[in-house]
Parts: sequence; C-alpha cells; structure tokens
Amino acid sequence: MCDSDNAQYLKRRIKFDSVDVHPIEKALIVFYRIEAILLSTDGEPMAGEKREAQKMIKVQSLNATTDINGLAKEVIHQCKLIPSSRLNEVQQLLSYLQQRPDNKPANMSDKMRPMTSSQLMRNDDMVDIINHQMDEQASMGKLDSYIELLYEELEGKIRGTSLILQLAKQNENLQDLSLNESLIGALYRVLREDGRKHYALAVNIAFTFFYFASYSSFHPMLTRFKVGSLLMEIVRGEFVRFEQWESELNLGHFEQDGLHRKFQTALLQQTLLIRTCFYVLLHLSEDPGVEDKMRKKGIVSLLIRTLQRKHIHSSVNELNYLVLTFLQKLSIFGENKDEMAQLGVIEKAAILVDSPHRLVQDSAARVLYNLSFDPALRLRIGRLGLLPSLIRMMLTDSQGGNIAWALVYQISLDDRGRILISRSECFSFVLEYLLRCKEIPLPSIPLALAVNLAHVPKLATELSQSKYFVLFLDLAIANQDAVLIKLLRNAAGHALSSQSSNPVVMEKIVDAILKCSGDYFNVEALGLLANLGEFSLSTGWETIISDKRFLNWIDKHLQPGTSPFDVQLSAVLVLRSIAAATEASLHLIDSGLISTLLNLLRTQQEDDEFVLQILHVFYRLLRHDEIRFIIVNKFEDIPASFLDLMTDQNLEVRKVCERGLMLIAESDTKWEERIKNERFCWHNAQWLEAIAKTNLLSSPGTEDEHSIAGSVLDLCVRHADLLDRASNSASSFGSPESRIGSPVESIDAWDAQI
Repeated sequence: MCDSDNAQYLKRRIKFDSVDVHPIEKALIVFYRIEAILLSTDGEPMAGEKREAQKMIKVQSLNATTDINGLAKEVIHQCKLIPSSRLNEVQQLLSYLQQRPDNKPANMSDKMRPMTSSQLMRNDDMVDIINHQMDEQASMGKLDSYIELLYEELEGKIRGTSLILQLAKQNENLQDLSLNESLIGALYRVLREDGRKHYALAVNIAFTFFYFASYSSFHPMLTRFKVGSLLMEIVRGEFVRFEQWESELNLGHFEQDGLHRKFQTALLQQTLLIRTCFYVLLHLSEDPGVEDKMRKKGIVSLLIRTLQRKHIHSSVNELNYLVLTFLQKLSIFGENKDEMAQLGVIEKAAILVDSPHRLVQDSAARVLYNLSFDPALRLRIGRLGLLPSLIRMMLTDSQGGNIAWALVYQISLDDRGRILISRSECFSFVLEYLLRCKEIPLPSIPLALAVNLAHVPKLATELSQSKYFVLFLDLAIANQDAVLIKLLRNAAGHALSSQSSNPVVMEKIVDAILKCSGDYFNVEALGLLANLGEFSLSTGWETIISDKRFLNWIDKHLQPGTSPFDVQLSAVLVLRSIAAATEASLHLIDSGLISTLLNLLRTQQEDDEFVLQILHVFYRLLRHDEIRFIIVNKFEDIPASFLDLMTDQNLEVRKVCERGLMLIAESDTKWEERIKNERFCWHNAQWLEAIAKTNLLSSPGTEDEHSIAGSVLDLCVRHADLLDRASNSASSFGSPESRIGSPVESIDAWDAQI
C-alpha cells in the first residue's frame, strides 16, 4: 500500500512492443505495454503497474493496386504507437495482407494466387467456420453457462466454444479467462475427445488458444495444460485423414458421388486448423525448453510433411509461409538442421522458391540460407538449379532480394559451388549490377560474391579481358575501395591471360599506392600489381620503375617494423614480378633492395611464406646470365642462403633452393665444389654420424689416412645437425652429381610450374 498523502501525481508510459497482422481480418495489430507509476512529492516511484494491450488498425481499403509504401507511412502517421523506425516492417506486413486471400468472389482474378477461378473459395467460408454466423453476443457474466455447454452434445459444444472465442478476442478478457482453470481444462478435454468430430469445434478451440499464445505471459498456463502436445497430435491426426482423402480422390470416389465441392471445403477447413495449431506452437516455442520438447516429439517432421500438400487452394500460401517461418527458426540448431536435411527440406524449399507468392519465396530462401552454412548442404543447394530464380529475386529491392544475394554468396564459398555458378549468367549479372550501383562504398555481399567468382579461371579471364576491368579500377582508385581492388587482384591472379597488364594500367596502380596511406588498400593494390606484372613485358616494368619513387617506397616499407606483415609480403610479390624482367631487374641490383631483402630474410626466417617469396625473387634474378654473375661475385649471402635452406622442412622452399643452386653451380666452379660437398654431407648425414660415434678415426694409420680421416671428421662435426632434417627431405633430391651441371628439365618450365 502506498501513502496517499505523499502521492503527487501518476506517471503513465506507453512502450511499443511489436506489430503483426490480424489472423482473419484485413488489419494490423499493434502490441504495446502500459506502465503506470505513482510518484511521491519527491519524485520517487511509490507504486506501479504494468499491463499489456493491443490496438487493431483496419486497412479495409487495401487492394491489389494500393501503394504499400504510402499506406505504411500513413499508418505510422495516424498511429503514434508505432515508431517510424518500423516502417520497413509495416510495409512487409501490409504487403502480406495485400497478397493474402480476401473476401473477393471466386470469379474475380488475383494475380498473386496460382489458382483458377473454380479453385478459389470465398473467405466467407473461413469466417463461417470460426464464428458459425452466430447472432448471439457473448458476455463475461455468462461464462459459467458457456462452460456448461461444453458438457452437452456436439451442437452445444460448438455453440459454447464460439461464444468463448468471442470473449477471447477481447484482450481485456484474457486475464480473467486464463485464471479460470475449469474453462481451460474443459477446452483441452473437448479438443482432445471431440476435436476430430467437427472442424468448427476444433478451429474455435484452437483459435481461443491462439489468442492466449499471442501473449508470453499466458504461455506457462498453456504449457501446464500441455496444449502444445495436444495440438501436435491434432496435426498428426489431420495428416492421417488427408492421406485417406487423397487415396479416395485418386480412386475417383469424390467425383462419382458428387462430393468434390465438399472435399475442397473440408480441405480448406483442415488447412485453417493446421495453420492455427502451428501458430500456437510457434508462439510457445519462444521458450527454448519448450522448443526442445517439440523437437523431441517430432515438430520438424510435422512441418516438412505440411510442405508436401499438393492440393492448391486459397489458404495454402499462408500455411507454407507459416511453416517456412517456423523451419527458419528451428534451422539454427544443429540437431534440427540435420533432421531437416535428412527429410528432404532442401528440395521442398527449393520448389517453393519459384512460388508466385513473394513472402513464400522469401521464407524458402531464408530456410535454404540458414542450411547453407553446412558445406555438404551448401553443395546440395547449389546443384538444384536455383540460380535463375535467385537472380530474379536479386533484381528486387525487397528483403527477399537481399537473402537471394546472401544465398548465392554462400554457394560461392566452395570451389564446386563456384563452378556451378560459372555455368550460368550470374557473373555477368553481378558485374553489371556493381557497375550501375550508385552506393559508395559498393554493397558488401554482391562485391564479395564477385570476389569469390573471380577465382574461377574462366570468369577471371572474362573479367580481365573485358571493359569492366579498367572501369572498376578507376572506380576503386577514386573511392579507395580495397575490396574492389581485391576483385581485380583475384581476376588477374587466376586469369589464363590478360590484356590489362599494360604500362598505363600499372602506372595508375603505382600512383594510387604512392598516394594512399591505407594498409588494406595498399596490400590489395600491390597484389594486383604483382599479378599484372606476371603478364607484363619487360619494357612495361622498366618504364614504371625508372622513376625511383616506387622502389624507394618499397625499400622504406620493407624495413623491419615499419609496415604490417601483409604490406611487406605483397611488396615482395611485386619484386618477384619485377625480377622476371631482365632490364627491370637491373634496377633492383642498383637500388639496394637486395640488401634489404637479405635482412628481411634473416628477420622473417620463421615465416615460410616470407622465406619462399624472397627466395623466388633471388631465383628469378639468377635466371638472367648477366645478373647471375653479379650476384655470385657481389652478393655471396644469396648463394649461402640457398645452401642454408636447401634442407628446410618446407618442400616448396627446398624446391626453389635446388633450382637456384643448379644455376649457381653452372656459373662458378668454386661454388660448384662447395655445393657438391654440402649435398654429399646432407645425403650421407646418417653415415657420417655413425662414423663419428664409433670413433673409427682414432685407429693408428699413415699420415695420409689421418689427413683424410680428419677431413671426414670435420664434415661430421659441421653437418651433425643435418640428420634430423635429412629424414624429412632427402627423398626430394636425386644424387648430388646428377643435379649439378646441365639439369634434365627446363628451368623455365619449372618456374612456370611453381
């Protein structure tokens, strides 16, 4: 109790909760909370009360030609409860209402429904099922008499449940109804025992539970009476009944007896009942514990069986939309995902992606998107031939279009998925979309999709040789878009040939690198320049690096601790491309970058990728006769580095060292002898260590024998550490003598291979 003398005023606050469509009428329902707080004279809260409420906004004027965007803005303007930030959500709900079957006569056409006029049924039938066209108005004061009707014959039970449903539609009655345990128990009993006898009875009770389930505060009451388990059993029973109907229909019994119209009506009633049951179950699944119990009782299989309903009628789209929404919620858990895949939900959802109903399309794509995070399921989705349908969805600006982009991106994460996409026109469509897009920066998902697809050699060559390459390059440089540069880098790196590796294009990239201070942009730009340099003529590189600014920039950023790892590695890749050109490689010798690379090799000796790429730079320099002579005589640390790393545990490092040592041995006899000795000791490390351990050299002999033994002992001591590495790498080399001199295989061919 509060002290009324100290009370100053009552503070009332209204908080928006959510907005949803009315299950039957053409209206929106706004859910909100009212908080009333009694404040004291000091402004301190003394007492408070919270109450949930809802408001219905009717949109009877909504039709197929209504401007959804304008109507959504008008709804938000008129109803102050809905924040303006929920405009997109209101638009989606109004669009759903626009496409949902309405009260039109059966002979009126509706482009959003794939049924003929003979298959359409009036929504009045649905209203009749729920309300039973009763003129009697329900009153809370007569609730006990309504409960008594639940103990009478079938007609009395239908009348009683209809009146109780009228009461449940009024939000202010729900609290009192939920406290009446005899009412809830009687409804549960009637639905369990007599629900299969008449659809009107089952639908009335299911809709009553639906109004309770719309509020989380009533979920414990429904859970305590095990309403969810009962509704799942009701759905299972309806599936059995549907299978019986289908067998009778296939035998032609309905046509013979003139019952086809009644069959269609019963099918509509059954769909309405199943949809209402799933609505209640979806609301109850807000509690993870309740959802797990549903999973154990087979909710996933029930939902997937619902998607198998082949008969088309006016309510099937709403049912499919609800089921797909439920599956989307469940698919985020691994157990549900595996069960869905086993029951074939991928193939069933793929069929619904082509549904004329846009919300069904979107929901089916969302289910597939959730499942696509599993690599095996992602490949299954890619093989279903959905790309034409997904591309059509991409053309729209709706949420479904965004999901379609995301789903195709997921498929492109794997090599096999990218190959499947490359067989369609998707890549050309994506490039055109990016080129025409006015957003800055470009949208991330389409751009990431293009980056992935550029790994396919066929598509990479197509991009490199098209007009898009230069256009995208200018756009990327103007906006300093690193991801767009990455797209071009992938295309240039995987292309079978390139027409874009001309000095003008490469000079643009160099200027952008010199002007930009962003590390991410510089990494991708250097990588693009290195890939283009593989196709560039020697004169192209010589023109670019004749200006010392670029080489000085590289030298500065290769100093230890000056730049991030990725920038330095990309710069080494550029030097690797330059080293392949004879005239341009002379500039590297004169620039002092050789000493910088040797210093970097020592500081980054634990990083295999750094070591490998620096050795590639040295190896390509050694391939030029003139430069090889300079290196052997002036930069002895380079041959020494090859010798030191020829026993490295990394196979690729050993390969490039072997080729480099062959070139060095061809050009200098002194190094040839040293390489022979080093290789001998490496190949015979175990034998030399055995000699050292058995002390064979300690036996008496002649002076010549002691001299030879001493030299062998020196070799043993110098190469004792080779034993551990020899077992990992000795098999990759032939005999030392056969590898020195003229190699059997072409150096150029080997360089192209690595």
